[in-house]
Amino acid sequence: MLTTRSFRLAVVLLGLTGIACSNAVDDGKASEQQETSVQNALEISVGKSSLSVEYASFYAPPAGVAGGKTVVFVGSPLEGKVNVLSRFSGQPVGELPPPEGGFILPFVLHSTGSHRVTLLDAGGLPSPDPFYPANPTLYEYDYGWHAGQFSATLKKSISFQDATIGFAEDFVKLADGRYVVSDAILGGIWTADPDGTVHPGIVPASDAPEDAIPEITICDSMPLIQVGGVPFLFAGATLPGVSPLEARFGKLYFYSPCAAGLYSVPLSVLSDNRAPYERAADIQLVSPKPANIEVEQLLALTFDPRPNSPWVYAADSLQLQVIRINVLTGKREVVASDPTLFNFPSTMAFLPPVFGVSPLVVVSNQQHLLTLTNYAIDTDMPHLPFLATKVFIKQHPHFH
Repeated sequence: MLTTRSFRLAVVLLGLTGIACSNAVDDGKASEQQETSVQNALEISVGKSSLSVEYASFYAPPAGVAGGKTVVFVGSPLEGKVNVLSRFSGQPVGELPPPEGGFILPFVLHSTGSHRVTLLDAGGLPSPDPFYPANPTLYEYDYGWHAGQFSATLKKSISFQDATIGFAEDFVKLADGRYVVSDAILGGIWTADPDGTVHPGIVPASDAPEDAIPEITICDSMPLIQVGGVPFLFAGATLPGVSPLEARFGKLYFYSPCAAGLYSVPLSVLSDNRAPYERAADIQLVSPKPANIEVEQLLALTFDPRPNSPWVYAADSLQLQVIRINVLTGKREVVASDPTLFNFPSTMAFLPPVFGVSPLVVVSNQQHLLTLTNYAIDTDMPHLPFLATKVFIKQHPHFH
């Protein structure tokens, strides 16, 4: 995709003037002009397929994003909190109330219903060598906006403490109420029933190297690469196994940096009568890593909000861009590319439509510039602030 270089200018030049007033946020009614309006002098990138505009900024690395018609949730793992922002202005309006004892590592967020959001608390940072298991927990909240005030109530929690999980990278909620959680270190896929009962979906027969499942296992080494001109090695100098998840067309889709591709498996196999390791036989490659890219990490997957669309959008972190993949054909397209607005994009989500406008919110956390996540540098050098970006996408005239 051809894009212009990100630049600073008064947004009025694009006709995107004004900020949504508090009353518009209060009752959820906003015009398309309000939805696309931002402050002057924000970062903007104009491309063939999209218009990208700086939405919100943070001074601690963000991770996880989800939103509704009035608010957007953005996690702050190292601060142990989840920020709540106005959908229209990007300004903070509250925080998600933590459970008793607080959050450990609030990491991934997904909208799981009208006025419902689910948070994955990863339970701790990944530790592949020496290995320490994590204790991820899912927290399901109902939330609302009344008389200018945000409120939320914890409705359900699901603990995975009885499952041996290295690091829970992502989750997806299925139509039947079950959750699916990925393990990027031990190379597994787990499920949880609505009542909280946890089951192995696809996991190795043992922790012996010969029993590792190739499509979802972790690689114990990775080549040194460059990201935005900076040398980069993932923490531990490893390549994660199964990472982000999405579901559509009766299939679970996931990306594996180690196995270098987007894969799918029928949802029905996650609970069939075979042993969990035998179910891996039904995994199929959807779209391989491009041959001209040495290492690829798609850190988030989210389907086009149109229910029958085959396009899944991905945070292409190492290339500092957002792409989409047709899961029926494997075709790839670059949607938005800008080193400032997409400075190691890590999580993203489509917001539900307001007056026909359904932007994609992309959160970048500059992992290549932090020693916590990049073993090839010895000094933190983030470009503050960290940014969340709204991407307004030109829709395809046809799905295929």
